[in-house]
Amino acid sequence: MHRAILIGQLFFLASILFLIYSKTILPNLAGQVKILQVIALLFSGGAIFTSAKIFKRKLALIRADGNPNAEQKMMKYRLAVMLQWGFAELPTLVCGICLLLTGNYAFLALAAVIIIYFAMLVPVKSRIAAQLNLQTSDLDKL
Repeated sequence: MHRAILIGQLFFLASILFLIYSKTILPNLAGQVKILQVIALLFSGGAIFTSAKIFKRKLALIRADGNPNAEQKMMKYRLAVMLQWGFAELPTLVCGICLLLTGNYAFLALAAVIIIYFAMLVPVKSRIAAQLNLQTSDLDKL
């Protein structure tokens, strides 16, 4: 799922870059670059902060739950991680739209940084086991 979302973000930005580079779509808000840069930066920072905060809160609820069932913990973990990915994906979409509207490649650079952050959120078995206080052998059974 993570890989599909990551590839979707890359495809979205590549499509917008192609439209701008080929001059298929001409940016009509080039004069509003400064305002949109501030909005994109604030939105990106807020969305990433919110994604981390929500994920940590959901993870704390999963850990506090007295149920040691690995399958139920994993179902709740999947929901938490999908929320995190959703909030982490939004800034890339906003930066892509701003790039389309202005033609300013600074939005592409910001989107690239956000995509790198998103790529670091890849689910790794050892990280999942540590976050859920499970053994990797428990995860192998799922």
